[in-house]
Amino acid sequence: MFEVAVKCVMKEPLTSRYLLILESKDSSFYIPINIGVFEAEAIYTALNKIKSPRPLTYDFFKGILNVIDDIDISKITIYDVDGHVYKAKLEFAHNSKQCHVDCRPSDAIALGLRLNAPIFVEDDIVQKKKCVSKDCLQENEKIILEQLITDQATTYWNV
Repeated sequence: MFEVAVKCVMKEPLTSRYLLILESKDSSFYIPINIGVFEAEAIYTALNKIKSPRPLTYDFFKGILNVIDDIDISKITIYDVDGHVYKAKLEFAHNSKQCHVDCRPSDAIALGLRLNAPIFVEDDIVQKKKCVSKDCLQENEKIILEQLITDQATTYWNV
């Protein structure tokens, strides 16, 4: 299992779809995941600590979890992919019992960012070649890719 972090959320310029870009903690690969506009907005606002005039759904859920005793969010795990459909689970402890809830990665991450939950990706996703390995890139390609992600994350954000 690999720990990852959210690198950015960006609007893909040709199709106007939103992408969530995860990066491995060791910086060896990226995982791009297509997400919806509302989830993109929720992740973007959490990453940039932007306060909404009214709580988003994820802020509301965070508030509920914060007032319920004995709930400890332990991690988010992206555990499977079928084609371009990723599957995730939010793992937590409640009254000392380990539990999980299946969900979309974008929902888990939008909530998890607000709760400081670590994000993990199962080895199988990397083995299915659903990531962009930096080892396979030449140095100039790494620089171009990093610049593209940085530029598009700021330039094409248009929710």
